[in-house]
Amino acid sequence: MEKIFYLTSESDIKRIVRNVVDELRANSPGEKPEPEVTERLLTTNEAVDFLRCSKPTLHRWKKEGIIPHVRIGHNIRYKESDLKKLIESK
Repeated sequence: MEKIFYLTSESDIKRIVRNVVDELRANSPGEKPEPEVTERLLTTNEAVDFLRCSKPTLHRWKKEGIIPHVRIGHNIRYKESDLKKLIESK
């Protein structure tokens, strides 16, 4: 059996792989990618305005686990959906 070597560039390989992936996605029945939903994250000041409460109250609720929070580095953020759920439950 004769071996055949084909020299190609990295960009050609990437293009071929991209074409194959696109073709597989187009041919897969019923599996459409879901649109990416981004969650709005509120700062402390925005959360205080949203909930109409004071900063100490918000901090206390955070410490007591009433309001879930997200830490991004040194910053605290609150998911808007979590705040809406809190309002609906009260």
